Amino acid sequence: MGRNVLSVGMRRAAWGLLAGAALVLSACGDDKTPDGDKGPGVGEEGPLFLVHSAVETNGSRTNYFSLVESLDQAKTLDYSKSLELPGRPRLYSAKGVGFFAIGSGEAPTITRYEVRDGAFVAGTSMSFQQLGVKRLGAQAVHFVSPTKAYYKDDAQAQIIVWNPAEMRVVKTIELPKEFIKQGYSTGLSQWATREGEAFFAVGWSTTVFDAVLPGAILVRIDTATDEVTWQEDSRCRDLGKTARIGDTLYFFSGVINGLGYAVKGTESAGQQDCILRISQGQKRFDADYVGSAAPALGEKKVGTVIAVTDDGMAWLQVADTTITPTAPGTTYREWYYKGWSWWRVPLATLRDPVRVPGEPGAYSAFTITSGSNFFISQSGSDYALSTLVELSTDTPKPGISFPGFVLDVARIR
Repeated sequence: MGRNVLSVGMRRAAWGLLAGAALVLSACGDDKTPDGDKGPGVGEEGPLFLVHSAVETNGSRTNYFSLVESLDQAKTLDYSKSLELPGRPRLYSAKGVGFFAIGSGEAPTITRYEVRDGAFVAGTSMSFQQLGVKRLGAQAVHFVSPTKAYYKDDAQAQIIVWNPAEMRVVKTIELPKEFIKQGYSTGLSQWATREGEAFFAVGWSTTVFDAVLPGAILVRIDTATDEVTWQEDSRCRDLGKTARIGDTLYFFSGVINGLGYAVKGTESAGQQDCILRISQGQKRFDADYVGSAAPALGEKKVGTVIAVTDDGMAWLQVADTTITPTAPGTTYREWYYKGWSWWRVPLATLRDPVRVPGEPGAYSAFTITSGSNFFISQSGSDYALSTLVELSTDTPKPGISFPGFVLDVARIR
């Protein structure tokens, strides 16, 4: 759910600047509930979401993992019913697996959790430390099945295959060491998956996150045999977000690509937003397709596709370069600071974009989709309270509120 899937260092840097808008989901879990109020997760009907949010005070962070059955309820979450953990943990989950995992923020250790009668129950833990992993990445896990999962490790250029039912490492898959370029930050995209296959893209940015190298590498894993193949492509770069429409997979260029293009305007730094596609039955990027919303957005606008809803609507954050800084030497902090607005456009045509009402503001790092609904969260500068807002309707609709800011959200049922 969302965030730009970039290197660990880049994600941390980006998070530090978002003073005005983090994108969210909400929830409400229950360790012990009174008779007659068993809380979310008891029944098997309807969706169930798990939200990872946090409150930070004087540099000390408290994390809350909360359950919620709906994303648009107009109420404030009660953290007394949530799982509370310190530090900077990671959430790993998938719909239908029957459990989720939490990675420690202080060590490369993952603990399995289940929800029983509305309560969080901790299970077995395992560590990747012996495999050279120093810190766990956000959204780095793909659950193939309840007994098989992949962890993509950008720092070590490897895929760790592990059994989440038994919480043990099965094997590692080494990736070419050329995937790591000396002096650059390696970024791995979100997973893009369909039956029997898992994909991600590899790209590279400067260590100060103001430009991205041309080109990308598409990695494909046969999830039955663990065979890995890869393909270089020179047409796009900084491929971070992904989407699946039917059995067609899409990859979208990221916000640092837009910064490089807007500030430096050279092929060595960035390009207008760029979309690549893997059609049904294909194992590579389509040779005859390169998409972009730039022609529809017009001059003085630089867009980045953040998510795609089930109705095929692509949601973009768009920088108005008459407001967003673009002078030579502009840093990513300055680039993210102002002039951003939300737009939507049909992915199939990339024509006739519609701007969501509202004043331009800061770039937002997190979004969530649920079916055809698209949510962000709006926060004050001090993150005392964040509110989930649905943008899919004609008028933005406020929903759940909660103290602090959101870090992740996953649908577990």
